[in-house]
Amino acid sequence: MTEIDYEKLANAIALRLSSMPPPEKVIWDSKQCADYLCMSERHFIDKISKFSGFPTPIILPSEKGKGHPRWFAQEVQECVAKHQRKN
Repeated sequence: MTEIDYEKLANAIALRLSSMPPPEKVIWDSKQCADYLCMSERHFIDKISKFSGFPTPIILPSEKGKGHPRWFAQEVQECVAKHQRKN
């Protein structure tokens, strides 16, 4: 059995976490949004992303013209939270 160097593992995890953007700057593509919402990417693109009140996508430029839409993860999560049922 291989020995685990926990200090090395902890340092690698800390390095990875420190390189991640802050939550308000995390950007999701349509697949990540669909996965978060537990639905198909096609349903998300065709229906959910077009709902009034759903966050406006970010369209980054690309070499071939218009890029694929992206959303701030925090905005998607906040939108979902607004639709939570109240008991």
